[in-house]
Amino acid sequence: MDRALNSDPVNTADTEGRQRRWRNWIGFWLLGLCNNFAYVVMLSAAHDILQKQESQNSTTPTPGPNGTNIEIRNSNNNSRYDCNPVSTAAVLLADILPTLIIKFTAPFYIHKVPYGFRVLVCFITAVVSFLMVSFSSTIFMSIFGVIFASVSSGLGELSFLALSVFFRRDVLSGWGSGTGAAGVAGALLYSAFTQAGLTPQVTLWIMLVVPVILAVSYFFLLVFPSSFPQWRRHEDNHSPSTVVNSQERRPLIEEEADTDENSETQEEQEDKNIRPLTFTDQICIIKALLKFIVPLGVVYFAEYFINQGLMELLYFADSRLSHAEQYRWYQTLYQIGVFVSRTSLVCFKIRKIFLMSLLQCLNAVLLGFAVYYQFLPNPWVVFIIVLYEGLLGGAAYVNTFFFIREETAKHEREFAMAAASVGDSLGIALSAAAAFPIKLEGLSSAWVPREPLPESLEVDTKPQDMSSAKGGLVIFTANSNPSSRELGRRIAERLSVELGKVQVYQEANRETRVRIEESVRGKDVFIIQTISKDVNTTIMELLIMVYACRTSCARNIIGVIPYFPYSKQCKMRKRGSIVSKLLASMMCKAGLTHLITMDLHQKEIQGFFNIPVDNLRASPFLLQYIQEEIPDYRNAVIVAKSPASAKRAQSFAERLRLGIAVIHGEAQDAESDLVDGRHSPPTVKNVGAIHPSLEIPFIIPKEKPPITVVGDVGGRIAIIVDDIIDDVDSFLAAAETLKERGAYKIFVMATHGILSSDAPRLIEESAIDEVVVTNTIPHEIQKLQCPKIKTVDISMILSEAIRRIHNGESMSYLFRNIGMDD
Repeated sequence: MDRALNSDPVNTADTEGRQRRWRNWIGFWLLGLCNNFAYVVMLSAAHDILQKQESQNSTTPTPGPNGTNIEIRNSNNNSRYDCNPVSTAAVLLADILPTLIIKFTAPFYIHKVPYGFRVLVCFITAVVSFLMVSFSSTIFMSIFGVIFASVSSGLGELSFLALSVFFRRDVLSGWGSGTGAAGVAGALLYSAFTQAGLTPQVTLWIMLVVPVILAVSYFFLLVFPSSFPQWRRHEDNHSPSTVVNSQERRPLIEEEADTDENSETQEEQEDKNIRPLTFTDQICIIKALLKFIVPLGVVYFAEYFINQGLMELLYFADSRLSHAEQYRWYQTLYQIGVFVSRTSLVCFKIRKIFLMSLLQCLNAVLLGFAVYYQFLPNPWVVFIIVLYEGLLGGAAYVNTFFFIREETAKHEREFAMAAASVGDSLGIALSAAAAFPIKLEGLSSAWVPREPLPESLEVDTKPQDMSSAKGGLVIFTANSNPSSRELGRRIAERLSVELGKVQVYQEANRETRVRIEESVRGKDVFIIQTISKDVNTTIMELLIMVYACRTSCARNIIGVIPYFPYSKQCKMRKRGSIVSKLLASMMCKAGLTHLITMDLHQKEIQGFFNIPVDNLRASPFLLQYIQEEIPDYRNAVIVAKSPASAKRAQSFAERLRLGIAVIHGEAQDAESDLVDGRHSPPTVKNVGAIHPSLEIPFIIPKEKPPITVVGDVGGRIAIIVDDIIDDVDSFLAAAETLKERGAYKIFVMATHGILSSDAPRLIEESAIDEVVVTNTIPHEIQKLQCPKIKTVDISMILSEAIRRIHNGESMSYLFRNIGMDD
């Protein structure tokens, strides 16, 4: 008969014994649920409140480039995936570090604290965390609330795992199942309450019932052995070895005659001969536990590296599921896998934890390559891998502690269970360190300026209720590209409106279909479209959506196209066409009434439209990036990689009070006017003349001069400026030339980062130190391939332009102190 080693003898056929077993199993299930439930809920609530606090920051004056004060009206530094780089990192550290510190140190001294007091501390810290976050008025208060939640969870996990040695081994299954259910239940209930209209504060007040259930489960539901030291220290005749052995060293099957006074006296005598564990004993136990701790840590390192660093990058644009919907399914399936596997201990057991760690690492490598090379066909493959990932993680957790209990000496079990709990937290902490560079640099490192424009230009980006203005405002994103949706989300947040509901997808035959799911009659519709690699599909999506809004009786239809496609084809070529003019005509014919764009390749393109065109400038943001992010920028020189870009370089140099250099002799681009037959006479000597007296004079063919640098770049920082960086050959040649002339650092600043083909690889292998572009064009994959690529967020000026157009305000304010050459 399988009987608890640490509990009083119970006949399993007896009704009272079965009730006791079920009460203990349910009690540990609730303890696992409540201990991790608060932890999950607190993270979501703290993040929501952090966002609200950051959006309500007061204005602070900051010195501008000319010495004047610039009024900052919004410090909402959102990253691409809805996280501020500073506060999100602080929340994650506040979440991980306290638990890790407790699990590292507590096993050596926690046995001196009775279990009853430990649970009270868990209860109190959980309540304090809920209250601190719900009533927080500052970011630091919210972070301290997360710290208290982490202390409660870490101390609770360590204590309850050690507590399980006083009960039957099946309580481990209940504990594991409860912790697995916490992830599903916590995220589901928090989302349900907030989606129902409750604020995060009210939701947290309701969640105060969770620590109450934890206390009730421990003090009133569990059935403790008669000799359990609830309120006593172990040293009071109950050392860690004494309590365990007084129960476990009894025979597995004993008769009633064995319970006489002589046997009890014998057990007490044996207990007195067992000494408490010394520090040396504890170190030896930890060394023996490494065969369990290391594989468990590796499993959780790979698991949370996937969850924190890779999941948000696994996006499939061709799927009918949006990016947010795909990510939610990743998380849901992962939590389901964890719950199922942590409950599986009652069915089967797996001894080889190292095998699960190997399989989990293979998952991380596979998904890492999938992010980098984009070879997976659809999200359903990722769904299966993520579910499998959760199954491995949960199984590794419960089986680790089950076999620690089975294979550890009886008098060492309580300490061993507590000490081994550090494995998963250590793996999570290391995965966070590994995932930060990927998430912050490879994906969401868009640099957001503290103020929208320099030169004392004070743009009011404080969120306003734009939807209540005359006629109403609707913002759509014209494609399912994550960057387009992210840019639209940022703009909508700054304007305090929700993104419009629309479905844009492709049929099986690649036809584009648009379905607007809300009324736009009589409203100002702004359609945000960023240009992806599939340029033609992107244009068709925009045209179809514009036409759909027109036929739905929208009052005004304004296109927000930060990078205007086909802008390089704005001049007549030999037997070619002016494609920019064609595209402008198509947009106007579809129903566009206004266009907002940024840094047109040629400003004359505005004349192709018969509607208003606002050509915004990104130069203020790039200038500010130079001032704030390039150390010793005063020792820099602005470089034009060809005479054609000298005007832009001169404008940058004058505003920064820096010198200028021009590279002369570079190979001419294919789009240059010099190869245009309309602007250059033929280079042949004799051409048939209209009249014998009218002979076209002979033109000497041009020869490419040697490359020279006009200006001193020796010992200086060289900053190459341009409007578009696509084919990087000319930039690489310029960088090599500047290196040869003595420049010790080379930066490239451009508005539009198309970065086609193998441009990221070439940049990574080149002499260029950093390439800075704006988020007018999606380039997340390129950033993963080349860490040198940095992003500047320009959503601030786009949102201000939308606000001014909708309210009928002057747009000239956005062009204050900005020249035609910027």
